[in-house]
Amino acid sequence: MTPLRRGRAFAGQLALLAVLGALTAFLVSGPARLANGRTDAGLRGDIGKLEASSRDLTFQTASRIGEVSGGYGDRELESYRRGLPAPLGELIGGAWYIAETPQSSIVPAGVTPGVCPDVVTVRWQTGADRAVTIVAGRAARSGDLPEVIAERDAAAALGVRVGDRVHLTARYGQTDARVAGLFTRADPGDPIWADQALTVGACPDPREGIRDQAVLLTDRAGAVRAGTGLAGLSDRWRYRLAEDRITADRVAALTRAVALARREPPERTSLQSSLDNTLAGFDAQVRAVRALLAVVQAGILATAAGLILLAARLMTDRRRTEFALLRARGGAVRTVAGRTLRETLIAVPAAVAAGWLAGVLVPGRPDEVEPLLVAAVALLAVLAAPVCAALAARRPAFSGHRLDASALRPSARRLTAEAFLVVLAAGAIYLLRRRGLDAGAGVDPYLIGAPVLLALAASVVALRVVPFPLRRAGKLAARARGATAFLGLSAAARAPLHPGPLAVLVVAIATGLFTGAVTSTVDAARDRAAQLAVPADAMVAGYRFTPDIAQRVAALPHVDRAVAALFYPGASVRGDSSATLTQTQAVVLDAGVAGLDLPAALTGARPGGDPVPAVVSPRLARQIGAGGTVEVLGRPYRFTVAEVRDTMPGLGAGARDFLVLPQQAMPVPDFAPILPNRILVDGSGFDIDQVRATADAGQRAQLQALTGTPVEQSQLAAPATVTTRAAYRAGLEQRGVDGVLSFTFTAGMIASAALALTAVVLAVLTGAPSRGRTLSRLRTMGLSPAQGRRLLVFELVPLITVAVLAGGVAGFVLPALIGAALGLSGFTAGVTVGTSLDPWFAGGVLAVAVVAVVAALVVENVANRRLRLGTVLRLGEEQS
Repeated sequence: MTPLRRGRAFAGQLALLAVLGALTAFLVSGPARLANGRTDAGLRGDIGKLEASSRDLTFQTASRIGEVSGGYGDRELESYRRGLPAPLGELIGGAWYIAETPQSSIVPAGVTPGVCPDVVTVRWQTGADRAVTIVAGRAARSGDLPEVIAERDAAAALGVRVGDRVHLTARYGQTDARVAGLFTRADPGDPIWADQALTVGACPDPREGIRDQAVLLTDRAGAVRAGTGLAGLSDRWRYRLAEDRITADRVAALTRAVALARREPPERTSLQSSLDNTLAGFDAQVRAVRALLAVVQAGILATAAGLILLAARLMTDRRRTEFALLRARGGAVRTVAGRTLRETLIAVPAAVAAGWLAGVLVPGRPDEVEPLLVAAVALLAVLAAPVCAALAARRPAFSGHRLDASALRPSARRLTAEAFLVVLAAGAIYLLRRRGLDAGAGVDPYLIGAPVLLALAASVVALRVVPFPLRRAGKLAARARGATAFLGLSAAARAPLHPGPLAVLVVAIATGLFTGAVTSTVDAARDRAAQLAVPADAMVAGYRFTPDIAQRVAALPHVDRAVAALFYPGASVRGDSSATLTQTQAVVLDAGVAGLDLPAALTGARPGGDPVPAVVSPRLARQIGAGGTVEVLGRPYRFTVAEVRDTMPGLGAGARDFLVLPQQAMPVPDFAPILPNRILVDGSGFDIDQVRATADAGQRAQLQALTGTPVEQSQLAAPATVTTRAAYRAGLEQRGVDGVLSFTFTAGMIASAALALTAVVLAVLTGAPSRGRTLSRLRTMGLSPAQGRRLLVFELVPLITVAVLAGGVAGFVLPALIGAALGLSGFTAGVTVGTSLDPWFAGGVLAVAVVAVVAALVVENVANRRLRLGTVLRLGEEQS
């Protein structure tokens, strides 16, 4: 019989093997590509949101006082770019040379300068002439007098018009210039404008109000002349990183390249950029995501590989008589293996290739190891059945084969192998906790496989433990009426006979529960982070509010409570037992009505106590001792340490030094009230815009009381911002690579559930012939079909229960064992990650177990019909 005809005869088993091979090949390529694509998109989105100072590389000359550049640095623009360390050069999306004067005040001619005039810088920048649209006047053509052009909005803010002569005054010089024209941006999104925004800043003396800060453009000659008069003109070479060319796998190389450019900049320049710090933060996130992807992918692929082995074993078990006959006719073991290999080559390689092609069509970036993994899948799918056939042909048998004695009394070699597996898993977990998944030399496959090894070790322990209680239960069932329970439990007690299905099931459940436990853990930590960052339903932040701002906001509709607070970052603290002056973050609020979890010493504090009680951070407590003096808004206040706490609501999880004071007990004079800059708002359904408008009205009133002049909304240096706890919590799931995290968890749980059900189905199909013979015999003794189904339930439920327990324990403890190595705190705003499991997810695991039992009954019923139980005994005991 040709291989093609034999393949047609065993098409069902061959198709199952091919489908599993195709599925595994798809799992190797498709999900990984999609995850990588989402990671890249998340990183690009985060980089695209950065300020120019954080994403651009800017080389600046170390100019001296009075030193004026010649303005010809554009000649080095391309050579500096070529000299950037790889791979920076190929990732530059824009490059500009800038000749810029120092910041100087601007006063139109004939206008009396105020105490706090607006400030500008005059610059010549390559490419600016192509990025502007002149809407009034003309472009700058400097002669003896520098000419400048101003953006239309900036001109209105500065109070200048076309033709105006303006006087510029810097620290070491002054000059005049003429406004030649006004322009608008040809493309407002052009990165050339990233560092030329019109901004509002506070005056050196806050009582003088605020001032506008702008950039005026000129030509090369104008920059040199303005720089000569202002005694300074510096050169800058700005290079913009093109985020659309960045992929997550290049972040580490980019970080090293930026660090090298900082150490070895062009001659007489220094690098002004925080790009390396930004990329280092991205790299930490990428490493954490890559670790999670690798762990989940290892569990899924190990389960899929186990299913391929189960399918190969199913194919072999159904053909034992055929292989025994071949051996009886003089065929060698290699003949049996070669015969099976030729059959698998008919469909399996093509199926694996089709699965890989389906994965390649998924949008995203492939992993470097994808070809190796696909090749490994192809070898496993092609060779699994021939190897199983060769092992079966070594001991041919024409009758049923039972290995109860050897399996239930394992050899020393098998026990040693199982013990070695347990030790291997323990060693992997230990090393993973000590060094992490990536110690600088790339991801270690042994450590990536630690969760799989732990699940396999749990299955081995379960296999050795489960027979004892099941035998006891079987003895008790033997005393009861009916043989169904006894026979089912006896079959379940022989679990070590077939360790494969249980091991695959445990790995699948452990992987699913691991992803679920990580999901619950991260969600709980993010909830805690949101509570720390926004300790009320909403928090309003501003520069300075009026002392009665809490009453104003509390009077708004749907606002239940409003508490004003001062978050003072530069408070000077001196301990009673130390002469050292320490800077810390001070929080001043009415602790009695704040609604925060503060100690009774603060909530019950009343005026007249000296010193006042305070809550301090552990590090600050070690520095200052039992109490001291803190300076808030220029006034000293004595305090004593009432309690030491690690965190303070409103400061976030990253706050290391802080001090909390009860405002209601502090001796605050009426002539120098504490001006809050935060408002904690509680309520449901309040209008955020209304809260913001009320807060800004308070800011304007406070600034007007300080300056004595009316203040417009546009003049506020820091308009009020309202952050709701719900919005902050949602934002924690929308940053960069967090979308990949959600995708990983969802895909891992769905794939684990599907593969677990497949494992149960294959376990049922593998034992179907043996159970068919048993049912045929029992039918002759009056066993009904319903009793036959109950027999399968008694056999499968204990094993599924053991798999759920073993896999559940392994999956639940994994986050606690390796959570630090996975870097989960990078996804929780710095909050320490514990271990938790959502009860709904635990219920989902039980639901999957119930579905598995139902699926097993359906598959068993179909298999029994194909086996024709009524004819098994007459036609032989090896029906297939």
